[in-house]
Amino acid sequence: MQSQTLIHYLERTAPLHLAASWDRSGVQIASQLSEIHTLCVALDPTESTVRRAVQAGADFLLCHHPLSLRPDLPRRVDSLYQVLRLCLSHDVWLYSAHTSLDANPHGPVNWLADVLGLVNRQVLEVTQRENATLMRVHGADLIQERLAAHFGPEQMRVHGTMLELVLWPEELARVRTLLGDAGAGLAHEEILLAAPARAFGFGCIGELPAALPFEEFVAALKPYFSVQPRLIGTAPAVVRNVAYCPGSGADLAGRAFALGADVYLTGDVKFHQAQDMMDAGLIMDVGHFCLEEEMMRVWSMRLAQDLASDAVQVVFLDGRDPFAQA
Repeated sequence: MQSQTLIHYLERTAPLHLAASWDRSGVQIASQLSEIHTLCVALDPTESTVRRAVQAGADFLLCHHPLSLRPDLPRRVDSLYQVLRLCLSHDVWLYSAHTSLDANPHGPVNWLADVLGLVNRQVLEVTQRENATLMRVHGADLIQERLAAHFGPEQMRVHGTMLELVLWPEELARVRTLLGDAGAGLAHEEILLAAPARAFGFGCIGELPAALPFEEFVAALKPYFSVQPRLIGTAPAVVRNVAYCPGSGADLAGRAFALGADVYLTGDVKFHQAQDMMDAGLIMDVGHFCLEEEMMRVWSMRLAQDLASDAVQVVFLDGRDPFAQA
């Protein structure tokens, strides 16, 4: 697979326009390689991770966390220097899907909601909203077969020689390109719809299919914890509404409880944040590592399945929780 094709594919799941303004998602270190055969996936671009990627024959290393959140120079022989040296000397791409991945609730960031079977899901902190567009294409018999290869019957309806499509923004751009490639004579109109609409942002809240006693809820989560969670507040007898935010999401605890969460899972809760929220509900601080490590593992499995036809080998590199017991 061509490197730029792979990058475009990754950005369908982690669109750069969703990234926070302070973030540095995207290409971290470019490579001269244009053909990708081995893609390694990991949580952190540490020196150890990059060494293992090189040993695995990686052409491309996809990580969640960026190499740095601020511009820096290799002024010392430190971890930054070694990562740069390894990637450049072995011609390995390094790419970060950080908040661009976190803010897409339709991607692997919501693996926990899938495991728990959460219904009626909402984004905790909405950062962007998008509406679908209705496109009517006239003379569509000339392009219907090509469009049918990309869109199913739920998105496409035929009325004689007119074709109606309900498209999200990224799909709209693709259809415009297809219409342009088809040549002149295909008139079309676009109507922005009030619905369907979708929200992007950070964190998730939803309902369990059936309420669980707190002890059973904790038992269901235990396989995914690398450390014993810190409990902040009073545990509810029964859990029905669950909210979570992978990584450092303590700032969203108030929002989670305002939306009715019985339990809120996140990492990196500070002392004063805990003080402010201890009477609002139960926070389970599971650490920064476990939710994001599993997110990247889930994404790697999806990538392995999706890229198999392109002969791209996908290798997941396990991370290490610095707070886990030896």
